Amino acid sequence: MEGDNYLMIHLTETLTFSAVEGSHEQIILQWLDKEHVRPHFYGQGLQNTINGLRKFVKGEECLWDCWIAFCNGEPFGFLMTSTVEESEAENPKSNYAKWIEPGRRMITLDLLIGEEKYLGKGLAARMIREFLLDKFFNASIVFIDPEASNTKAIHVYEKAGFEKLEQFTASTPPVPHWMMRLQIEELKGQE
Repeated sequence: MEGDNYLMIHLTETLTFSAVEGSHEQIILQWLDKEHVRPHFYGQGLQNTINGLRKFVKGEECLWDCWIAFCNGEPFGFLMTSTVEESEAENPKSNYAKWIEPGRRMITLDLLIGEEKYLGKGLAARMIREFLLDKFFNASIVFIDPEASNTKAIHVYEKAGFEKLEQFTASTPPVPHWMMRLQIEELKGQE
């Protein structure tokens, strides 16, 4: 039964996370070209993601850190994080400026599930929660900014604990996005 399969994957699979290495680059590039990913990673945003991934793998300075998610040792997801600096509060062009909370560690998150067999299994929200508690336990706030039209992602993010703050038009791509925030303390309380 489909419901039984959902419960099995949702409850019994072990999720682990590590920094992306050179051996992961090709699989992530393949994921970025998959039919279910292309509507959400495209144009300049896709090129920025690819360039950032390549810089990260080479150990060059990059705007974000790249992570890979494994389910029972099999790679299935790609995550990117970056630090939100308090100085962004002074930058009127920063999408985060009005949400900066001085003295708190703030990060951004972006992600995808690359392997189709893991789609629709209830793993995305779990992946987000476990990743943040594993790698960013000492952070305070996590921001994510999906396109407003990406209702599936928004649903998953809300399920993971994110709250909608407001809509804004991003520079890349210049379409409506939701600024969403998750308080790590609330996530810790769900453990």
